[in-house]
Amino acid sequence: MVQWDPWWQFGYSTSGATGQWDVLIVSNPSGNNPSVTPNPSPSLGSGYAGWDGIGTGAFQPNPGDRINITVTYNPSTNTLTGIAMDLNTGQSANFTLNLGNYYKPPSSGNYVFGVGAATRSGWALLYVAMTTSIKLTPSALPTWIIVVVVIVVVVVLIVALLMIKRRKR
Repeated sequence: MVQWDPWWQFGYSTSGATGQWDVLIVSNPSGNNPSVTPNPSPSLGSGYAGWDGIGTGAFQPNPGDRINITVTYNPSTNTLTGIAMDLNTGQSANFTLNLGNYYKPPSSGNYVFGVGAATRSGWALLYVAMTTSIKLTPSALPTWIIVVVVIVVVVVLIVALLMIKRRKR
């Protein structure tokens, strides 16, 4: 799980939190007993799990700012990188993290990805895109995946249009 959280610098600060990013390795193979590693946190120590408050750069978004967040995983180097950029101000916060022995790059297969927006300030998720170096054709995807993707895209577009319409008032 990767999370950009400006709260580290603008709402809560702790010794050792250098940035605005959290990275947690969550495992839940049986579906009812999740575990989070590394524990204790390599960045903040006891009382925390995962890499909390990592990275460089920090910014506090203003109401109405659009934030672009990009996270990339490179299985060849077992490295995660992320950047959050305020498109209104150009300010950014980023991180690069080698997952080392805590995470083994996955073999090929089927995977589930999730994107969420849990916020303290009423933010909204406007758009999600995922890319991969694997070339997929629509005929190779199960029909239900195509249907779900189309529904998600339509819902996101409707929400974006409603927000634009509301903003013009």
